[in-house]
Amino acid sequence: MATQTAKTDRVVSLDDDDLETVVEDSSVALVEFYTEWCGTCKRMKPVLEALAEDTDATVLTIDIESNLETAIEFGAQSTPTFVLFVDGQPVKQLRGGQNEQALRDLIAQYHD
Repeated sequence: MATQTAKTDRVVSLDDDDLETVVEDSSVALVEFYTEWCGTCKRMKPVLEALAEDTDATVLTIDIESNLETAIEFGAQSTPTFVLFVDGQPVKQLRGGQNEQALRDLIAQYHD
């Protein structure tokens, strides 16, 4: 498995092959599709780290330039694009920068 742990223990960077497995193993997973050069994506990093630290959701990132097939599959045409998965299925997509509270509310809406 090519999963790499980012600078924090909780936000996990994935490759095409890993996404389905990790999402299916999580009751609620928030995936950010990003690019390295995206300024908004860089600004979202501390928000994602905070969510990973104190919510029960699995927080994941996937670089769309390295994983184009997966990005296309989930409609990530711009960065950042957030896809919320519940029980392995995508249930909500948000495009562009989001504030922390909006993402917390989204996770809480679908978390048991």
